[in-house]
Amino acid sequence: MRLHSLTLRNFRGVAERTVQLPAIGTTVVVGDNEVGKSSLVEAFALVFDFPDDSKSKRIADVQPVGHDVAPEVTVELTLGGRELTYTKRWLKNRSTELSVITPDGRRQTFTGREAHNEAERLFNENVDPVLWQTLMVSQGQSLILPTPADAEPLITAVTAESGTPVDGASMPLVSAVEHEFLRYWTPRGRPTGDFAKSAQAVTAAELRSAQAAKAMEEVVADIRRAERLALDLEDLTTRLAEHLKSVEELRVRKKETDEILLRRDSVRARAETARARLENHTRTRLERERLLSEVERFTLAAGELAELRAEADKVAKASTDTLHAAEAALAEVVELKDDRRGDVQHAEQRVSELMDRAELDRLTGQQTELADVRTRIAAASRVLDGIKVTDALVAELEDARAKVVEARAALAAGVPDVLVRRLGAAEVSLEGTGLDAHGADVPRQLAEGAELSMLVSGELHIGVPEQLEVTVRAGGDAASLRSLVDEAVRRETDLLKRAKVRDLPAARELLRKSDTASAELQEARRTERSLTAGGDPGERIALLAARLGVFGDEPAEEEAPKGKQQPAVENVPGQMSLFEEFAEDAFDFEDMVMPEPLAPDDLSGAQRALEDARAELATAERLLADAEFAAAQARKAADEDRSEAQQARARAELAAERVAAATAELESARAVLADEDVDASEEKATGEVEAVLDELTAVQEQVDAAGADRVEGELADALAVAGRLQGERDTLRDSLRTTEGRLEQSGRDGLATRQDTAELELSAVRAEHENLQRRAEAARRVHETLGRHRAAAQTKYSEPLQTRIEALGRSVYGPTFRVWLDDDLAVAERELDGNRLRIESLSTGAQEQLAIITRLAISHLVSTTENSVPVIFDDALGWSDKARLRDMGTLLGRAGDHGQVIILTCMPDRYEYVPKATFIKLQ
Repeated sequence: MRLHSLTLRNFRGVAERTVQLPAIGTTVVVGDNEVGKSSLVEAFALVFDFPDDSKSKRIADVQPVGHDVAPEVTVELTLGGRELTYTKRWLKNRSTELSVITPDGRRQTFTGREAHNEAERLFNENVDPVLWQTLMVSQGQSLILPTPADAEPLITAVTAESGTPVDGASMPLVSAVEHEFLRYWTPRGRPTGDFAKSAQAVTAAELRSAQAAKAMEEVVADIRRAERLALDLEDLTTRLAEHLKSVEELRVRKKETDEILLRRDSVRARAETARARLENHTRTRLERERLLSEVERFTLAAGELAELRAEADKVAKASTDTLHAAEAALAEVVELKDDRRGDVQHAEQRVSELMDRAELDRLTGQQTELADVRTRIAAASRVLDGIKVTDALVAELEDARAKVVEARAALAAGVPDVLVRRLGAAEVSLEGTGLDAHGADVPRQLAEGAELSMLVSGELHIGVPEQLEVTVRAGGDAASLRSLVDEAVRRETDLLKRAKVRDLPAARELLRKSDTASAELQEARRTERSLTAGGDPGERIALLAARLGVFGDEPAEEEAPKGKQQPAVENVPGQMSLFEEFAEDAFDFEDMVMPEPLAPDDLSGAQRALEDARAELATAERLLADAEFAAAQARKAADEDRSEAQQARARAELAAERVAAATAELESARAVLADEDVDASEEKATGEVEAVLDELTAVQEQVDAAGADRVEGELADALAVAGRLQGERDTLRDSLRTTEGRLEQSGRDGLATRQDTAELELSAVRAEHENLQRRAEAARRVHETLGRHRAAAQTKYSEPLQTRIEALGRSVYGPTFRVWLDDDLAVAERELDGNRLRIESLSTGAQEQLAIITRLAISHLVSTTENSVPVIFDDALGWSDKARLRDMGTLLGRAGDHGQVIILTCMPDRYEYVPKATFIKLQ
């Protein structure tokens, strides 16, 4: 059979389409989903299976929904050497027409039921139904491996190629043997009939005999078990008594070792006390050494100062004689020096004032920057508090948006897309349910010259008053598709409400703003921590302002003007706003009034003036020294010498006070502990520490020798073992009592009599079963002998198909490819690179590829017979990688050299490697 063309009219979603197919070669029919590729195969099946007056649901299903039209199919094909043109229309204006051109060129025409019957007869005569179903792979069935053992054309082809008859034995003999075999065995070799009942009777008798024997064995076992349990119980009781003695010994040992451990703890405590005492004595020694050193050092310094004092007094007495002569000159120099010292003090005051002003300016700028930073912190915090969008929520929104798009795409693909255009002046009204104008509102009236495209998932009524009314109804899946769209939109709306945004881009923008605000908040808080690292500058500003006399002009209690509110920093732990800290004093740092500075105004100038004043003061002091020296010439500088004497006296008195204080502290310490006792006390404490450590070492050796640290653990382990042995003893005692009870009950049940009766019954049923078994085994041996001969013949005639599959498969998988067929000529196992696997263990792609290779091999074998049929693949090779697609494409191209291969697909890229393929694009 060869298909030449197929024409569909009003068939599902196809208004009218004709597809021309080459009689030989590989043809790839390409089209999008829902374009009607699978309808071509369905139409070919319906045209031969159902007469034009059929009421079948399959015929009703192909009528377009909402259209009162007649589905129609026309097929042109070659069948058994005849050229057929077959047309059939169902439901409305039903008709059937068949045109047949015989091999000798005669044309025959048939109509109605006669045409249907003749087409059916020709199809059944020339097309083997098993072969047709084997080589036609419908959508979603590409993974099903063919089992073509009942395909007569294939059996004929392999028989002719192998030269082996299929039967292998005469049918009367085979039937007789099969009949006799089935008297005793099922087709799968299991006992049946009287033979199975006999086996069941033997099994039941054996069970009863075994139960009786088992009961007797259990009695014997209970006797032995009771004896063993009694011995075990006696042994365990002895072991337990011995172990309990060991436990008591450990208890006594623990009491003895507890005393050693208590003694060790006591020695350890005394050792700690001795160490602390030694540390105290060491500190006392170091302190005494320090006091002795200070008294010696202060006494030496006091002696030196006393000598200096005496010398100074001597010089002062010598200079008294010339004091009155130099008073006038000295007074003038002293006055000059005082003037110069006043200039220095004034300059120092000016430098200090300018430095305070510079520090105040710096702190004021820092406070202003801190206020700005805290304003930024508050603003960023308010932004973050107002944003409800998170990364997770945006991810949910993106998923919800994708689901809305998918649902609307599915709705657009599954419901009618209606385009309404108003051409004239007559009014056009639009009403209905489930209307979607691609996001726009559906008007009640269509304006003149306007057009509107909409998806109809419910029902649409288009009306032209007194002229036309059109109703468009969606199919059965429209409601579910619309509900999916509504659910997706509802979920997206709920998420948008949660995020408080109008759409996904707005959510993304808010998320971006949130990230920016978070970064701004972190940066501002770092800046705030930097500005307040040395403390809040507000207190220092207030002190400097009070020192400099800075005051504000405005009342402090006035409210801050709008738009310049003080920044809130409640969200910054541990920090306080400067404005909150000094709110009661109402200190306005921006309105501070600075006093007019004295010249010079700059700090560097003031420092230079200070240096000049100090230089002039130094000059005045030198003049004073000269005046004093001159007075000393006259009266030996009495005033200067007196001053020096007073200073020497003061230093000597201070040194004496230090000596007295150090001596008093030393005497106080000696009153507590004499010098000679300090070292002795430390040596004594050291000896005590060494003695107690020696004692601790000795006690620890006793602890180690007695194993005192291990006794408590050993006792706990021994108690645990004693508990376990007591539990085992109780368990053995209970088991012994239970076993003795069963033995007492068995003595009252008469088990020996029951065993004898069961053995007699078993002997009788065994004799009957052995008789039937001999006949059944004979029937099976004859059946198996004939089966082996038939299997050998079948193996021989399956070789052509196996060889053809392996030849095609090696072009894809390489030279190590092999297959094994089962009794139904289906591929059961595959070997590749020495790895042999069952078909079920292969990957999905490998199973699909092997199914395609098997069908191409079958097609190749029967291609030269009159019963050959096209190979049709609908949506195959969906699980193959690119390398396999290339190899399978080459194989499909070569398969077209021997017959007609038709491929239906919405993915033409899968078949771009098919050489010499004819591509037909369905629009």
